[in-house]
Amino acid sequence: MSALNINPLMYRFVRYCLNRAYLELDDSKLSADERYSLETILSIIRQAEDNWKDINSIVDFISNELLKIYGEALERLPDKIVDELFEKVLNNCKELDEVKTDPRVLNAIDNALESMKGIKKKFLEGSKTRIYEPSA
Repeated sequence: MSALNINPLMYRFVRYCLNRAYLELDDSKLSADERYSLETILSIIRQAEDNWKDINSIVDFISNELLKIYGEALERLPDKIVDELFEKVLNNCKELDEVKTDPRVLNAIDNALESMKGIKKKFLEGSKTRIYEPSA
């Protein structure tokens, strides 16, 4: 695949979807440890971009790896912040033309948003490692 055939979503996921979500996030009430955890989670997502070879890599990331990162984030941060960040990331992506015109990506995002609800419910019901109380 030549560089000219790279799908713009491969670089817009981090530069638009993730960074925009982070800029819109109110992290002013997070402690220093929580901010460090947030930065670590953002770094993990940013570094994932290095492994994307094509649009299928992004779909796989959204469908699998991003959901694992979401579950890990629930262990380290207040669930309200985690939900806000991940929902904004995915919803920001839904605004991109590259996503609107690719049903595979759009379906992966919609499925991820739905799966996050189940992951959170299961985590809140069964976690012994939860640091924070669930938000009301």
